[in-house]
Formats: sequence, structure tokens, C-alpha cells
Amino acid sequence: MRRSMDSDIPKSEPVEEAAVRWFMCQQSGAWYDADQARLDAWLDASVAHRIQYLRIKNAWEKSDCMKALGAGVAPGEIPPRDSWGDRRYLRSSGSSEARPRSARRDESSAFPDRGGGAEHADRDVPADVGERRTSVKRRSGVQVFSAAAALVLLAFAIYIIYGLLPGTQYSTAIGGIQNVALADGSRITLNTNTHIRVILSDQERQIRLDSGEAFFEVAKDNKRPFVVYVDDKRVMAVGTKFAVRRNDSDVQVVVTEGRVKLATVPIHSAEAGGPPPAVAFLDAGTIARTSHSEVLVRPGAQSEAEKLLTWRIGYVSFDNVPLAEAVAEFNRYNVRQIVIDDPAIAAVLIGGNFRSNNTEAFLDLLQSGFPISVEQRDDQVILKSR
Repeated sequence: MRRSMDSDIPKSEPVEEAAVRWFMCQQSGAWYDADQARLDAWLDASVAHRIQYLRIKNAWEKSDCMKALGAGVAPGEIPPRDSWGDRRYLRSSGSSEARPRSARRDESSAFPDRGGGAEHADRDVPADVGERRTSVKRRSGVQVFSAAAALVLLAFAIYIIYGLLPGTQYSTAIGGIQNVALADGSRITLNTNTHIRVILSDQERQIRLDSGEAFFEVAKDNKRPFVVYVDDKRVMAVGTKFAVRRNDSDVQVVVTEGRVKLATVPIHSAEAGGPPPAVAFLDAGTIARTSHSEVLVRPGAQSEAEKLLTWRIGYVSFDNVPLAEAVAEFNRYNVRQIVIDDPAIAAVLIGGNFRSNNTEAFLDLLQSGFPISVEQRDDQVILKSR
């Protein structure tokens, strides 16, 4: 019996590692409609899932130029470091003499067994790849080699993207909050479903916000700017307090202390003849949002800024916002999603402070104070007019 392919992807696994597992299994050649359905569900579960998967897919599509590197490589084998120029790997892939002695083995070993020296198989590919070996064995040697070479190239591309990046990763699950103390004295508070990478060097303190939202309390260091990267956006500070929330490739920046600089493209792009960076300086009490290369700045919004940051103490705060907006905010913190099934109630204005994980209090308010009915289901909560 085939097991669910996603059953061996830990729920706490970093998003990019799970994305690699999904994509590698998809490229293995043994891919079924049920697998695609599970992948679609995983992609729909989080914007971060979709972003990471598309990054892996994009890297794979751009790796055609590296296919020559796979010539002469035995199925399932990644050449050792510094061996890409070795003559053994540059001969015709059709000749068995082109392979190192250690690489001459049955073509079916492109997908390792569960035992017998394949102790790393469980970590590298989804569990049911081993169960698909029966169909893989029936392929011709050329077909199996092509699949193996594809996995070699994918692994190499992923190594280039992620393996060469230094730093430390931190992440939170849906509904989680985590405090991180950095070696320079700065502190970071991660909001729900957030993933960051921290890279501290002598020149720069670099934060890569891959998904979610974080609040930064930056220790002053004039020689090392503190920079938060979100794709082509940069938020720079020396000693200040501010939050950055990622919305796909755009950001929302809330400054509570000091001053930060928001740039919409990296400086090196301008040096290379590209468009000059769009820069905005944000003082305390300022909220800024980007849309592609455009920046909207709202100075003097201290009260709203404080409400946007109540998540740090476990609350969400609404001040006459549309129901659709309030529901979207609650859904960030809860696995069980609220769905508005009637467009007529989406514009109802909502106000109040709520525990971010206490949807029941929010739903009770909707039923008692508005003409809205709440239908409880196993996986969702449905809102309708009554």
C-alpha cells in the first residue's frame, strides 16, 4: 500500500527543506494525481510554501546550463567537492568505463533502499520513493540515468542556493512567537509562521526575512548597519526599533524608535546601470508599505503603529476594519481557517482587541452583535448572513 508522500515531511521542518523534498519527488518520474493533489494542498496552506517551491522550481529551470556537469556521473551519486573538472566525469555517459569504480552499480540504485547502507535515504527524499522502485526498475538504463542526473543537478542547484549561505535560521509555526537574542546585543521577536536567516559579519548585520513578520530591537553599531532583506527591498538601521512584515515580495515597516531607511532596490543594481534605488527615511511613529517599487509613507501614525504591534503580547487589534481584513488577520494565527461565504458581510466594520488564538471570542461577538451566522466544521469556520 502506498503511503501518503507528505507523511514523512515533518510539520516543523524548515519550509525550504520541505519544498526541496516535494520538488525532488516530483522530478523522480513516479508522480501520481494523488501526489499532485497533496502538493497543491501544501502550496495553498501558506504563501511561504508557494514562494519557496517557486524558488526551487526557478533554480531548476535555470540549471539547464549545468547539465554537462552530470555527464559520466553514476545514478544517484553527487561528485565530491572540487571534482567537477575530473576527467572521469567528462566522458560519455554511455560508457561504463567513464564512471569511477565506486559508481558502477545497478541502475536501479538511483533511489536508495530503506536499509542496506542507505541510512541517509529517509532524510533526502520522501519516504515512498523507495516504494516506487518497482516501476523505476522497468525503465531503460538511459531513462533511469536521466532521472538520476536530474536529481544530481537539482541537488547541486539547491546546494548553490542554500548550502553556500552562512548564518543561522529561526522559524515559528502558525500561532507561534519566538524571541531571539543575537551576539551583537540585538533582539528579534518572530511572529506567527515566520522564517528568517541571520548573517553577522564585520561589515553588516544581515537578516533575510523569507516569510512572516518580525520586530527588531537593534543594538547600536555605527560600523555595522543592521539590514533586513526582503527580495529587492532593504530596511536599514543602526540603533532603533522597528517591525517588518512580508507580503509576498512587498513589505510593511513600522518604526517605534529611532530612524530607518527603506530602499526598494539594492544599491549594486544602480551601480550596474539599473534603476536607482527608491529611498524613504522613516522616523518613529511612521508606517510604510511598498507595492512593487512604490512606497507609501504615513508619518505621525503612532497610535496605529502600536495597534499593529500588539501581536507581541498575543493580541490582534481592530479599529473599525472590514470583516474580511479582520478574518485574514485571525487566519494568520490559526490552523483552522475562517471563511466568509457571503460577500455581503465582508465589508461589515469590526473593532476590538482579541487574543490572536482565541477565535471563539471573536466568533461569539460576530453572532451576538451582527446578523452573521457561524457554521462550525471540522477544518473550517463558515460565516454567512442570517
